[in-house]
Amino acid sequence: MLSSFSVHAIQRYQKPLSRTLTSVAFRQASPLWRQGVTGTGIANSAHVGIQTSRSVHSAAAATSDATAAFMSKHPALPTATLPKRGLVLSKLGFGAYRVNSSQSAHRAALVKAVQAGVNVIDTSSHFGHGASEKFIGETLSDLFKQDAIKREQIVVVSKAGFILPPTTEFPTQDLENVPSYAAISSTSYHSIHPNYLKAQISQSLDRLKLDKLDVFMLNNPERMLGDRMLPGGFSKSRLYKEIAEAFAYLDTEVEAGRIGGYGICSNALHIPTTEDHLSLKTILKTRQDFGWKLENFVAVQAPLNLFERDLVTDTESTKSLTAEAKENDIFVFTNRPLNAIAAGQIVTLENKGQHNRQENSVKLLETLDLGFSSLANMELDIKDMIEEESLAMKFVWSEVLSENLSRLSSNYFAAKHFLEREVLPAIDRDLKILEDSTRDQPDLEDKDTILTWIHRYRREAQMLTKDIGLFCQLDSDKRNDELNLVLGLICRGFVSDVGENKVDNIGSPLSTKSIQYCIAHENVGCTLVGMRTPDYVHDAVAAAEASRRLTKRDLGLIEQCPLLLNTTSE
Repeated sequence: MLSSFSVHAIQRYQKPLSRTLTSVAFRQASPLWRQGVTGTGIANSAHVGIQTSRSVHSAAAATSDATAAFMSKHPALPTATLPKRGLVLSKLGFGAYRVNSSQSAHRAALVKAVQAGVNVIDTSSHFGHGASEKFIGETLSDLFKQDAIKREQIVVVSKAGFILPPTTEFPTQDLENVPSYAAISSTSYHSIHPNYLKAQISQSLDRLKLDKLDVFMLNNPERMLGDRMLPGGFSKSRLYKEIAEAFAYLDTEVEAGRIGGYGICSNALHIPTTEDHLSLKTILKTRQDFGWKLENFVAVQAPLNLFERDLVTDTESTKSLTAEAKENDIFVFTNRPLNAIAAGQIVTLENKGQHNRQENSVKLLETLDLGFSSLANMELDIKDMIEEESLAMKFVWSEVLSENLSRLSSNYFAAKHFLEREVLPAIDRDLKILEDSTRDQPDLEDKDTILTWIHRYRREAQMLTKDIGLFCQLDSDKRNDELNLVLGLICRGFVSDVGENKVDNIGSPLSTKSIQYCIAHENVGCTLVGMRTPDYVHDAVAAAEASRRLTKRDLGLIEQCPLLLNTTSE
């Protein structure tokens, strides 16, 4: 017998299938399906409310002439053309993942980027629960009013798919009009159903203060394959159909003038060996059954950095995604140039402050030694103060952390998560147990001493874990220093903080090298970089301007760097 939970899950997914997988025969027989005038299913219901009175030509958006004229004023910055629309884009784009209106540096960074010739801004409806789009809308609106730049010169990209709660309590009412979605966890859902896309586009345009998005993308639809509630999971065949239905709906948004074209942002589209891989060829084939328009599928977006090179790497059996995209006139955006996943670890490609690193390392090791000794002595003291051995044995963190210091330092992000999310909460729980036990014994002679010990132990543990985190960061920085040095020796065309290709005031030489490497690829249209401060903009622009120096031979030599080998997903 099915549980009530299972029945609910089945009902939830049976209904969307009957609605979203609309009869192909009906769509082919009735041109009114395209117009959303009659019929049943998603086309009619999702089309309601779109401002059809506004034509494509009346909506302010990027144009080929305006973008070309703008980029001609910044000849040092490399450009690429979005084939199906003729828009001229800077090959460096402003990635707006962690920006908002509360930080003045974010505004200064976006203004500086535009002034330097960056005419691509990439965001998403879920970045900061809309805070990113709102920030961009406010900043661009001011620039338009000041006539510092025109709307027609800027290419704005946004995305939708993630449904995340602003708190730990998920607002279920957000899903009431979305009959098809995937439950990734109790607090994270995902949908590309037309009803959801329509609402997201409306909200994005409102926050961005725009009439039209130049490019709108389905954001990581492969996440839906990880549905935790649907019995049997969310199948790939179903997902391909939902992508096709989404594309067919987005054609109506193009016709209505609210978006200029659409695409897919994915972390798996470029890696055939992953379980959640989505094939571009298969997506293109769905056009035969669902009738969406190839000319409106304008772009894809995927990660590329010094370590993760699958996007641009052909194999004996498959072409790279960039090669496939070029064959179909699909523009390629890349992201995460400075945050790589290598050998199962997150690597930040940054090496600031390297000149003082040796001195800092010696001082930090001395501090760690004192911290471990202090905590170990306290753990010996508590064994003499309390009789309950099982409680006293909970406090052995000096030994646990010191023995695992080498392992922790090998992965800074994992160590930071472990220390902040597991170690410190566990210590707090045990200290709370000890405190409650102590207060429950009114006749305990050492009560005040134990309570003082608890307060001090908590403080010492917090200081020690903070220092361990700094040590792990320092160890990561040392490896990045080495990688930066080796890359500089392999390829003389790289930007540097010394020598013939020196750029003054460079903040992170390794960061500039990774950005420069990404932009240098011929089939990469635009590399999106998180530029949250003017200093980051300075480094990124320097990298973009120097990218022309890297030849195909240089790129091949870089990819053979011994510190970068055996890290791709092949």
